[in-house]
Amino acid sequence: MKIKVNSKDNADTCRIVTGSPCGYVIFGASGDLTRRKLLPAVFSLFTRKKIPNNFFLVGFARTPMDDDAFRQRVRDAISQTDDESSQTETDAFVRRCFYVAGSYDQDEGYLRLKAKIKAAEIQFSTDGNLVFHIATPPSLYATIVTLLGNNQLVWRGCTTTPFQRVIIEKPFGRDLASSVQLNKDLLIHLCDEQIYRIDHYLGKETVQNILMFRFANQIFEPAWNRNYIDHVQITVAEDIGVGHRAGYFEQAGLLRDMFQNHILQLATLVGMEPPVDLSADSIRDERVKFMKSIRPFDLDNLHGQLIRGQYGAGKDGALSMKAYREEQGVGATSCVETYFAMKLQVDNGRWQGVPFYIQAGKRLEKKLTRITVVFNKVPHCMFNTKKSGFNPAPNRLIFDIQPQQAISLLFQAKVPGSKMCLSSLAMELDYHETFGEKMDEDYSTLILDCMLGDQTLFWRKDSVETSWKLLTPVLEQWESCNREARRDLLHGYVAGGWGPEAGQRFIEKDGRTWFIE
Repeated sequence: MKIKVNSKDNADTCRIVTGSPCGYVIFGASGDLTRRKLLPAVFSLFTRKKIPNNFFLVGFARTPMDDDAFRQRVRDAISQTDDESSQTETDAFVRRCFYVAGSYDQDEGYLRLKAKIKAAEIQFSTDGNLVFHIATPPSLYATIVTLLGNNQLVWRGCTTTPFQRVIIEKPFGRDLASSVQLNKDLLIHLCDEQIYRIDHYLGKETVQNILMFRFANQIFEPAWNRNYIDHVQITVAEDIGVGHRAGYFEQAGLLRDMFQNHILQLATLVGMEPPVDLSADSIRDERVKFMKSIRPFDLDNLHGQLIRGQYGAGKDGALSMKAYREEQGVGATSCVETYFAMKLQVDNGRWQGVPFYIQAGKRLEKKLTRITVVFNKVPHCMFNTKKSGFNPAPNRLIFDIQPQQAISLLFQAKVPGSKMCLSSLAMELDYHETFGEKMDEDYSTLILDCMLGDQTLFWRKDSVETSWKLLTPVLEQWESCNREARRDLLHGYVAGGWGPEAGQRFIEKDGRTWFIE
């Protein structure tokens, strides 16, 4: 599909927006997330002139290290993801990087951090603006914010000039009670406008484009309801296992890890009502309204709405893949789910009777995050005859989020030739092919938004608690079962396939099928 991009009429809208002068402080600076995602993301913003020269970065962690050792880590992290930048750009960025070693629960480290920040603020003229990014284990979130407040590194209500903003990684709590308590702890030292609860999926271009696709195109929104849509599918598949995250995963499981944040956010963008404007609160108001309209799970008939699975051993060609219970750090009798399939019902006028089917899993056939909107079949199709043997497939609108970022519309068309033969064809927008430039990574987008004070793509307090309110009863029921009961309810599947057979039957019993090819 050839697409012509005309941006003349949108020159102001499409201009590059630059963040404010600020210091960016990473807690957990020696960790995997910082190395793989955060440092490359901030460096990308720096080289693309999306943050000004009035900028510095300070890493904070328990690992003993000085500035020079940390700067070498920064260089190593950049080199693994960036092969286009010059040595001059790398040097300019690295000069702005500093490090403080300290305990997360002791004042001494925060006092050293405070001194390091003060010196860097003078050197780089950042006007006192600060972004703190907490990329540590979740158990430390409240502790870090408390000590930031106690040591006067953050002040409640400082939202503008100078600002202090705090990015909190997921998971934000592990159930409703813990998320409520975490919010209470944070709000002692911060107002909600200073808290940026991050979900990196919302930084992906295709995810953001769902809103533009729905609300800027008149041809789609009139059909975006139960009169025209049969059902919605969301698939989040990973081809990798738990790897080095086994310790965390044994405590969380896939429902906590994926549904409560990433997947539920995707569902809200598909299902929400049109906001009154593009302000952060207007968009987030509608996302919360949609979550509140999701019908609570029927705990007496939960197997009809949710199944769980766990991967066993498998092969990828000559490569053997371990079973989940054989992974390092996993118990030999673990009943933690690595796959689930779910059906959500939405009780509002737009979506009544339209199920949202969700499946997610690890060690599946391929990496794929996809939203598929499946439209109703044609009420009467003249081409659907016994003689022709043709049964036209329903139209489908597909949002591919990863690894490819694309939007496709599947429709029926005549195959060249004399006979009346039809086939499904696809019109596809591939972001990379169409725009021909490197897109911002999800973390780059969200870090810049935080620097700009834009909370649109971040969770609000009420949305976090609403999501946990939906899921917590399901988690409590599962965790109250004894090990034998959980083992009986857990469906095994071969690593490298598409999950347990029960996952296929789950949607097929409703006369539907997963669209994953």
